[in-house]
Amino acid sequence: MKRTITLFEMFSGIGSSYLALKNVYKYTTCDVLSLGSCDFYIDAIISYMIIHYGVLEPEENLSKQEMVDILNQYSFSANAKDVVKPNYFKRLNINKLKAIFVYLYSYVNPTYFKFKYPNVKYPHLTNHTDITTFSKLPKDIDILTYSFPCQDLSQQGKQKGLGESTRSGLLYQIERILKSNQDRLPKILLLENVKGLVSKKFINDFNKWIETLDKLGYSSKYAILNATDYGSSQNRERVFMLSILKTENKDITFPPTKSSFKSTNLEDIINNPYANNNLEHLLKYKHTDFKTTSFNITKAKLINYSNFNSESYIYKPINKGATLTASGANSRLKFYFQQENIIRYINEIEAYLYMGFSENDVLKIKSTNLITPTKMIFCAGNSICIQVLEAIFKEIKNYFIKDELS
Repeated sequence: MKRTITLFEMFSGIGSSYLALKNVYKYTTCDVLSLGSCDFYIDAIISYMIIHYGVLEPEENLSKQEMVDILNQYSFSANAKDVVKPNYFKRLNINKLKAIFVYLYSYVNPTYFKFKYPNVKYPHLTNHTDITTFSKLPKDIDILTYSFPCQDLSQQGKQKGLGESTRSGLLYQIERILKSNQDRLPKILLLENVKGLVSKKFINDFNKWIETLDKLGYSSKYAILNATDYGSSQNRERVFMLSILKTENKDITFPPTKSSFKSTNLEDIINNPYANNNLEHLLKYKHTDFKTTSFNITKAKLINYSNFNSESYIYKPINKGATLTASGANSRLKFYFQQENIIRYINEIEAYLYMGFSENDVLKIKSTNLITPTKMIFCAGNSICIQVLEAIFKEIKNYFIKDELS
């Protein structure tokens, strides 16, 4: 009988965990089933639905007021921080509302999902938009992922830590949910966040979280993993933690680095100087000599351009690249094509490829014209590198199946 691996994604974003898990088990005797997810950011939800289930035609059978009334029952966000005001959907152009409604309502309503995606094999999802009111986990979750907001932990963020009043403090909603579902705890928990989570400033809070998981019956181990060690062209260090129910009496190790991973370099992704985001005005600034760092990133600094170091860097599209972020200077990575004497930003297609998604994934999203290039880059920079997730999921495969993956 075919084994089904089940997944639930908290703070799901565009669904990098679901995609990576499907990639890993694609050629095995196992199926992968999403039991649901939780997110409230409109653009991420739309992208998630398109990537995993496909493009939909706009809603034509409901009036504008009916669609507004339906969506106002849920907690959606237009900026990934705050819930939209009651008049948000009403103010939208009717054609835009029709186009986004089908994705948002499919996300939260299983019956509507089945109607819009009749060919999906497992149309019994339990998706949520408000983690603060989330109460009941589905039964039989194999893996639960939680990449909670990092704004109060990252160097570019507010550095407020894990206080319950902070965005990063949403971690404690996971504690509440787990404690209220002790009859159906997931077998494995996978955390991902910025490496600042285990810095000297926040390590005590992090250790308290590990103690909380221990009391709930989980044995935890964590490591800082760099995406370049798993085949990515991006230097992206993130902390990952695996927590396994002690009753399972099993152990999982983190994947070894630089073993059999197919390596991608920047020139495989960023190779067209003539994209539509030319920064010709930057050519008037002199720059320092290009130097290659220990992480194999080749960069120079524009002189007298900005008071912020990260804003002043330009990169050659060779070897490995800097971390892509959802916002700030590193959401606007600037690449210099020396032969053509062109400086330009990374574009939305490259941003998705940089995170390990396929060109087909990003082109499907782009074809709908529902999400701006800037917001597409935000969604990509806010996600998790696919290659690292695949490496982790390959390591835990023997938890579920005995036969080796090819």
